[in-house]
Amino acid sequence: MISKAIDSIDNMMLMLPLFLIIVALVISYVPELAFAQSSYHVVKTMHTERFIMPYTAANGDRTHPFVYTFAKPISESWILNIQNNLSYAYRPDAKVVVKLQEPTPSDKFIEIGMYGETASHRFWAAVNTAEAGYIRIYDKTGVDGWSPTDLINIGYDSNQGLSINSGTKVLVDRLAVNGFKLGSIAIYGKDDPSSPLNAYSGNLSFEALWGKPSDSPIYYLPLGMLLGVGGVLVGLLVFKKRDKIEA
Repeated sequence: MISKAIDSIDNMMLMLPLFLIIVALVISYVPELAFAQSSYHVVKTMHTERFIMPYTAANGDRTHPFVYTFAKPISESWILNIQNNLSYAYRPDAKVVVKLQEPTPSDKFIEIGMYGETASHRFWAAVNTAEAGYIRIYDKTGVDGWSPTDLINIGYDSNQGLSINSGTKVLVDRLAVNGFKLGSIAIYGKDDPSSPLNAYSGNLSFEALWGKPSDSPIYYLPLGMLLGVGGVLVGLLVFKKRDKIEA
């Protein structure tokens, strides 16, 4: 009986290295996904929504992206501000891809790619529609790439169309896409699961703003300032005219 117990222990010891290897592989893949999916902090108001994705989002592959889904699709005019604070791997192909998607079953999406410093901050933008398919509408490097110190802006308006600003200049202006209802944002970086990591620290910060301009008190600020200044000028003219008459 003792010999059987010893044999069982020996078998367990032989299997232990294999078990540890399997655990290490699982830890290196699954928890990173779980952490990235669950760790972002969300702040919501009536017409804004903010959240931050950790750098691990850039290390997901295109078949298993990290997806943030809005509770209610945004169908009104909207602007998405992106602050890229990633520290990229030192490779020219290290990148992160941000994909703005309509709710299913729509296949329409807007996609941008941002590369690291070794690729001169290359920036590209693409649109996929049922009518035209997938079209790369912008792709340049260097001075026309994205800026690490500025916000990347993607905006859509039913009257103005789609506009994209890289943080240094307007790259896409008033492109007609026949409507776009923002339902979710997918983030990835790898073209396939075996590709190397793209980022090792930092995060991606997102802020979505939507609604009609007239819904915001700021919309009426210029009018209020104009009325206020006009009222002051009229008052000064009236008092000055009265002073002249009394004199």
